[in-house]
Amino acid sequence: MHSGPNPSPGLGIARSLKLADPEVRVVGLDYSAASSALHTSILDDVVLLPGWDEIHPGTWMEQVAELIADPNTFLIPTLDLEVRVLAEFFGVHERVLAPNKRVLDTVAKPPVTVADALGLPLPEFSTDTDWGAAERFIRHSPYGAWAKGQHYEAFRVRSVEEALAAGRFIKREWGGDWHLEAHVPGQECGIAFVARNGALLDAVLMTKVILTPEGKTWSGEVAELPDVLWEKLRHYAADVGWNGGGEIEMIRTWDGDLKLMEVNPRFPAWIHGASTCGANLPAALLAEQVRPERRRLTSGFTRVVEEIAVSPALGISSYPWGPSDGINPATKHPSGMRTLGRRELLSESTAVHGPASAIPSNRTHPQPSESTESLTGYETLLDTPSESWATPSRQILVTLLDERVAELRTQLDGLPHTVLAHSIKTCPHPELLSRAAGLGLVAEAITLDELDVAITHGFDPGCAILNGPAKWWPSRSSVRCGAFFADSVEELAQLVRSLDAGFRLTADIVGIRVAAPGVASRFGLSFERSADLAETAALLTELQVRLGARWGIHFHQAESVLGPDRWRHEATSALGFADPLADRLGDPPAVVDFGGGWHVDDLSVLRSSLDRVLATGGDCLRTPQLEIVLEPGKLLTQSAAAVVTRVLLAKGHGTGREVIVDAALGDIPEARYRAHPVAQFMHGEWRPVSRGAGRILGRSCMESDILAEELDVSSLTEGDFLAFGMCGAYDLSMSYPFGRGLAAEALA
Repeated sequence: MHSGPNPSPGLGIARSLKLADPEVRVVGLDYSAASSALHTSILDDVVLLPGWDEIHPGTWMEQVAELIADPNTFLIPTLDLEVRVLAEFFGVHERVLAPNKRVLDTVAKPPVTVADALGLPLPEFSTDTDWGAAERFIRHSPYGAWAKGQHYEAFRVRSVEEALAAGRFIKREWGGDWHLEAHVPGQECGIAFVARNGALLDAVLMTKVILTPEGKTWSGEVAELPDVLWEKLRHYAADVGWNGGGEIEMIRTWDGDLKLMEVNPRFPAWIHGASTCGANLPAALLAEQVRPERRRLTSGFTRVVEEIAVSPALGISSYPWGPSDGINPATKHPSGMRTLGRRELLSESTAVHGPASAIPSNRTHPQPSESTESLTGYETLLDTPSESWATPSRQILVTLLDERVAELRTQLDGLPHTVLAHSIKTCPHPELLSRAAGLGLVAEAITLDELDVAITHGFDPGCAILNGPAKWWPSRSSVRCGAFFADSVEELAQLVRSLDAGFRLTADIVGIRVAAPGVASRFGLSFERSADLAETAALLTELQVRLGARWGIHFHQAESVLGPDRWRHEATSALGFADPLADRLGDPPAVVDFGGGWHVDDLSVLRSSLDRVLATGGDCLRTPQLEIVLEPGKLLTQSAAAVVTRVLLAKGHGTGREVIVDAALGDIPEARYRAHPVAQFMHGEWRPVSRGAGRILGRSCMESDILAEELDVSSLTEGDFLAFGMCGAYDLSMSYPFGRGLAAEALA
């Protein structure tokens, strides 16, 4: 009976029943005196039971049974978990107007059964919520995703860190499972319906017009349910034997299609809005009244704020003062409803989906088609550890770099004039630098010091690429490179002044980096003003003439952050500036450079992404002579290193056990930002560590020094060897001597 900005349906049902029959006796049942609608004069009486955090199931059953003992008394529950507990303990009861366990199994989130019955597609979803699967799902969801609880809560998430944090909160606060669901842009709408013993009585379609900041309905448009949906809903209700009210939440996409979001086994909170429009579903439920043949609904409803006097019998509830010296906001569930989900009062059939195979882990979301066995099977390449090993230590897995380069070249087969570049900043390890040079990659450097390192390890300076905002640092009297891409108009002008002052530069390509219109970034030229385009073209022309060079264009954004869909969109938009530049310069670009780290899982979609951008990103990008440079970054080297560490201490027992190892965030600096598979050396071989509820903690006293979570560490003991995979790329370049009492060499 709580009614606030995010109300429960109780007050709306009570008002609807009184609207149909002022003489009907309506009793408000709740589990907390803090539920605000208990004060309304609409109620004839109030019954308060103990809160869900202290309720005794047996006693509660007796109390509810006594309340509905009269043949003319009916109970209409209004909270999802309350419906599930009633179904668990009462089964099918003629005076409990709510769905039974069989029905509840069909509406478990994500509601695959209902979607099939109604012929409505679901958003893409994944019930696999480990780090790698969650990261992959969000990366392939261009509009973000939702972390949804089995019982309650939904959080909009845009990163794997946000998703896992939301999932942990849901499990901790509500119990039950959670899953990821792709966000679908569009207008929210829903169906409220009512059935008795499988017979559909009434249903209406409501489209949300005004929403609260929490996304709840404040105003809505009400209309009759289309005949096609009515018939499908009628068949579904009959098949499962639906009893009571229900809500089907949907999104109408901007293309006009409906997608089913979720199904709630009770009336929606806006149900009285439909009653005021002429479709009183709560009254139809009690009277078993079928929808009239002809009726005229009012077009919509709105809510208003109304103050009412507190009931003298209940008094006003006091809310505790919070640490910010303000009163804590009223919760939607003052009765301790969250506790109910954690108390495990429900059997498996109503609490969770059941076996993992019952619902596909990802019903419609495309999965990478390439085999990742070589990436996740890194442990087969590790050396056998000995007791004399000093840990933590790093192993370079050159074989995996070879495999990545070979796989990438296979993907690019048939694409003419293509060059692969190795990012020095991403992975400057000497062994991998030499290997990359030997495989025929060109160097991509962001400073002249990096260029020197690349040359030392076998890269040809005449093919090297210079990028970044400080590519001419530290100062040199002369530089030779294959191409450079300026980050701003000011940099182009500064380079002209440097040449005037005697700086000697040899380069085949004079280029610019263009900004992605939809990404906030400190890098690249945006050309929002026509004057910037004109000035850039003039400076490029002058530098071409002075250096005897051709011109090129460069797009650089991390695909691993944007995901392939958004990366394609941003690259296409940014490279649209190639045409107006080509018109001013008189020639198409000689080179287009695609930069930005690609996710290690996205090799299978890289070629299709390039093809899409080249086909739509500007007419001048389709000239036969165009040379394509690809800087895939960490896609090449992320898998090419592992960190071996030892367990120093194991603490705790059971599923929440933790182990402390001698590695730390300085050895694996990206441990908190992406998945690192973990292997344990046991019985003479390296074996992957399976999922669980434990954690692997670093040796430092930093709160953030958590190297891995949700792993089964129950068998680990002091001295055991562990290996973290995927420790190449930035885990190599950004590692530092942390917790050893030594200053970094560069600052010594």
